[in-house]
Amino acid sequence: MKDVYPRYDNIPDGWLVAPDEQPEYLETPLSSSVGPALDLTDALLDRHVREGRGDHVALSLADDGSRYTYADLARASSQLAHALRRLGVGPGDRVAVRSPNRPEALIAFLAAWRLGAISVLTPPQARREEIRFFLQDTRAKVVVVARKDPYLSGLDAVDRAEVPSVEHVIAFPDADGAEHLSWNALMREEQDSFPAQPHPADAVAVIWHTAGTTGVPKACYHTARRLLLAAHCNIAAYDVSPDDVHMFPAPIGHAAGWLSRAMFSLLAGITFVELEDFGNPEKVLRAIGEHRVTWIIAAGTTWVQMLPIFEKDPRAYDVSSLRRTYAPTITSNGRWLYDAWRTYGLDLLNPFGSTAFAGWFFVPPQDADVPPLSMGGPIDGYEARIVQPYTAPLTDVAPLEIGQLAVRGPSGLTYWNRPELQRRDVREGWTVVDDLFRVDEDGHYWYMGRSDMMIATGGYKVAPVEAEQALLAHPAVAEVAVTAAPDTERGQVVMAWVVPAAGVNPDAALRAELQGFVKARIAPYKYPRRLVFLRQLPRDPLGKIVAKTLAGWAQRGEIPADAYDV
Repeated sequence: MKDVYPRYDNIPDGWLVAPDEQPEYLETPLSSSVGPALDLTDALLDRHVREGRGDHVALSLADDGSRYTYADLARASSQLAHALRRLGVGPGDRVAVRSPNRPEALIAFLAAWRLGAISVLTPPQARREEIRFFLQDTRAKVVVVARKDPYLSGLDAVDRAEVPSVEHVIAFPDADGAEHLSWNALMREEQDSFPAQPHPADAVAVIWHTAGTTGVPKACYHTARRLLLAAHCNIAAYDVSPDDVHMFPAPIGHAAGWLSRAMFSLLAGITFVELEDFGNPEKVLRAIGEHRVTWIIAAGTTWVQMLPIFEKDPRAYDVSSLRRTYAPTITSNGRWLYDAWRTYGLDLLNPFGSTAFAGWFFVPPQDADVPPLSMGGPIDGYEARIVQPYTAPLTDVAPLEIGQLAVRGPSGLTYWNRPELQRRDVREGWTVVDDLFRVDEDGHYWYMGRSDMMIATGGYKVAPVEAEQALLAHPAVAEVAVTAAPDTERGQVVMAWVVPAAGVNPDAALRAELQGFVKARIAPYKYPRRLVFLRQLPRDPLGKIVAKTLAGWAQRGEIPADAYDV
C-alpha cells in the first residue's frame, strides 16, 4: 500500500516522496479502520471527551502539581486553533514549536492538527544557526516559543529576512514587550470549542529532523494515517491499560519524547506525567512515587544518575507502582546497570525504534523469557531482517553475523525534500536504518551500534561494540565508547575512549593492561591500538553518548582538555 498525498500549494512539488519510492507499508488489523479522511486531534483527544472521559487527567505536571484533563486540552487546543486560523494558518502550513516540557507545546501540536497544518519539532538545545536552518528547511509559517527560555534570544537574533516564511511568532505565556504575539491575549479572544474537521489521512502531520552521527540534519515526515497506525501498534506492544500512568523524562522537542506525549498517551486515554526539569534524577524519582507512575521509559543515563540516589536511601523513594520499566538502546555494556536495578525488582527492558518509523518496533514483553538487554523480536505489525551493510540488492547476512537492520511495517521512512536520501535508505520496500544488529540462535535481536561507525582496519571490519564489551569486562573500566581513528598503515584503527572506575588512577601501565585484556578475549585485530582515558563521555540531552563528537576528536587527533594526562 502506498500513500496518496493531497496537493497543497504551500508544499513544493517533489518535496514529498513519490509512490514508487515510498516504503512498502504492511497492513494491520486496524488499517481498514483509518478511512480516507481523519481529524487527528479528534482521534487523540475529543473522542475521549465525547465518550465521557473528559475529566480524566491527561497531563500531570510534576514541577508544580498542576493538572490538565482531556477536556482542558480540548478547550485550549480549540482556542488556539481559532487563533491560528485567524492568522491565516490552513492545511499544509507548518507550525514550528520550541518549548521546554510544557503543556503549551502539546496544545500547539493539537491545535495545528485541527486545521490540517503540520507540526514541526525543534530540538530544545538548538541555537541561532540551527534554528534558522530548521525554519528555512520546513518553511514554517508560525513559530510558538516559550518567552522565559534563553533559546528565544536565539530566535530573536535570527534575521527575519533570512526566514521570510515566518509570518508570526507566538510567545507563551506572554510576549513581555517583545515583537511577538502574546499567547494569553490570543487565547482570551477565542471560542473554546472547535467542530471536527477531517482532513486527508495521507496528509503530512509532523516533520522532525534527525542528524544521525554525521552531516546536516535531515527532515523526515509522517502522515496522520502512519502516526495513528504506528501508535496503535506501540500501545499494544507496551500492553497499555486504562489505569496506566506514563512518564518519559525527555525533551518534548525530541521525537521519542514527543511521541510518548502527543501520540501514545493521548490515543490510549491515559495520564502522562510531565517534568520540565527532567535532567534532575532526584526529581524523576520523586515524581515516580508521588504520581504512582506505572510505565516509564528513560534513557540509560537517567537510570545511571538515579541509581546512587536511590541506593543511598531506597526507603525515601517509592517505586512500587512501576510495572513496566524501559531503558532504550542499551548494548551489553549496560549489563551492570540492568543487574543493579534488578536487585530492587525492576527489569530494565530494552526497546528500539527510530524517527523513521514514528515509534518503537522492538519492545521486549515483560512476561516473556527474553535475555537481559536483548530487544526480543519485532512487535506485531512489523518485520525485520539483518542485511549486509551498503549492498544492493539487499542480501541477508549469515546466521549469527552482524549486519544492518532493515524494517517494514505500517510506518516507514519518508524524507522531506531529500530524494537522494530516500533512494539510498528505502530499498526494495524496506527501510534500512543506520544501526547494526545480530540475531541469536533463539531469534532474539541484539543492538550492536551504528553502522556508519563500523571500523575498517587492515582489511577487517570491526563493530565498535565488540571492543566495548571486552573492555567493560575489566574492573578498572566504568564506561567506554569505541570509534575509528585514521592510520596511514591500516587505514583505520580501533580507538577506545575509557572512563575509569571510581578510585582508579589511569596510567600507561593500565592502558597496556587493557589492550592485552582485549586481545585475550576477541580477535587481536579488534583490540584498541589507541586508548584515551576521559573523565566523562559526551552525551546528548537524552543521555546518549555522542559518538560523532568522539569520532571528530579521533579524526583530528584531538584530545579534550579534561582527559587524563597519561
